[in-house]
Amino acid sequence: MKQKIYINLYGGLGDVALSTPIFKELKLQFPDSKIIAIGRGKGQLEVLKHNPYIDTLRYLSLFYKFFYKFLRSAKIIKVININYGSLRPSYTYTKKASEIIAEMAGIKLTETNIQIFLKEEEDIKAKTLLSNYVNPIIIHITSIASKNQMWPHNNWNELVKSLPDHTFIQLGLANELKVEGAVDLRGKTNIREGMALIKHAYSFVGVVSFFSHVTNAFNKKGVVFFGPSSLSVWGHENNINISKNLICAPCVDFLKNAECPYGKLCMQMISVDEVKEAIEQIGLRQQKPVGI
Repeated sequence: MKQKIYINLYGGLGDVALSTPIFKELKLQFPDSKIIAIGRGKGQLEVLKHNPYIDTLRYLSLFYKFFYKFLRSAKIIKVININYGSLRPSYTYTKKASEIIAEMAGIKLTETNIQIFLKEEEDIKAKTLLSNYVNPIIIHITSIASKNQMWPHNNWNELVKSLPDHTFIQLGLANELKVEGAVDLRGKTNIREGMALIKHAYSFVGVVSFFSHVTNAFNKKGVVFFGPSSLSVWGHENNINISKNLICAPCVDFLKNAECPYGKLCMQMISVDEVKEAIEQIGLRQQKPVGI
């Protein structure tokens, strides 16, 4: 009988994305085991959909809570609780979030990159949409993790206006502020579609969020703003990561959604010109329009 390894996932979509390297590693180390991922919502499981290293995806239910608690005590199954946010990682670690999560799972990673698996039809749909635009850049302007992680909205408007040879495409929730001049896809794409758009766009620009982590899965070069978040924990080498390294940062694990007493200076100090220069550095202007 195969041993069953239950991965109990906490946190938001970004946390789930950061956990993806452990599934391959667990499968490599325990090839005869059955890997079962337990999510707390549809969105979490959408991130993990089609992952070849996960045998079963399940929603958390009262049945599962009691079921694997009993079997775990009987040592019939192995349960791994992934709740690394409770560790306040930006205070206690200087290593990657995926490595912290691997430690919680009792393993060491041979690959730290995020792993997301899209189907061919998802790729084609994203390519088809993006083929209508010149130099499409996906933007995401906010983060659920921290209201302090917000670049001034006028800066977004100015950035879009200052680069007319690029098409900015805004992803996010329908109630998020709209960026003037950007193609408005707020609330119009699901999680899988959003990930595919990031994969096939020229680039990504935004705050630290689920979407900024998705860039790492596809080695997509982007520009990511680090204000209250820790670059060493949540940064990815594929991006140009902008941080002002203020003495009060990182504060995300301390303030949570409490108001920054310094007026979000770490985000205010990131200039439009600095972001434009970063976009130019990743060579967007030398690339051709996307085709199927």
